[in-house]
Amino acid sequence: MTRRLLIIGVLLVVAGCTTLPKTGYDFDRSTNFGGYKTYAWVSGEQEKTGDRRADNSAVDMRIRIAIGTQLRLKGYQTLPEGRPDFLVTYTIALKDSSPTVSSQYFSEGMAGRPFLHSADSRSVRDTTPSNSEGHSYLTGTLLIDVIDGASEKLVWRGTAAGEVDQGLTSEQRDERTRAIVRSILSHFPPQ
Repeated sequence: MTRRLLIIGVLLVVAGCTTLPKTGYDFDRSTNFGGYKTYAWVSGEQEKTGDRRADNSAVDMRIRIAIGTQLRLKGYQTLPEGRPDFLVTYTIALKDSSPTVSSQYFSEGMAGRPFLHSADSRSVRDTTPSNSEGHSYLTGTLLIDVIDGASEKLVWRGTAAGEVDQGLTSEQRDERTRAIVRSILSHFPPQ
């Protein structure tokens, strides 16, 4: 009886875990990332997606705070004036999917080269739900771009893609965003 309760408890804990989306990254191998100390956001308004679920100030602020926090933890400082070593920006996309359409996570990376995937995402991921009830679901992609401050060329791109849980509270969305950004930026600067 005790063993049965333990197994049921473990299954409940595992079932309640939310996994992070698959992440990948690519970078310009000729870039000296060791010389980067300061950054700034790409100027102007965040690019609109045309999707009201993504185009709002709460989402923008949540992502910017998460990215800024991770960059500061890595020792980078914002540069309010002058030319920073690098610029940072992000892009998000949302897509409604149905169980009859297979959606795969794939990106050509930079300059036509495929992304280097982190250890937890070594293959193309089929995001078709295993649930046979036939519900639709929402997939999301977050790209974080690093642009060299002098050349203004894209030198690093990190990405995350996966199913979006629309039932999260605001606090849960904050934590989920922090975890996703932390996972993406764990590969910046590239080693």
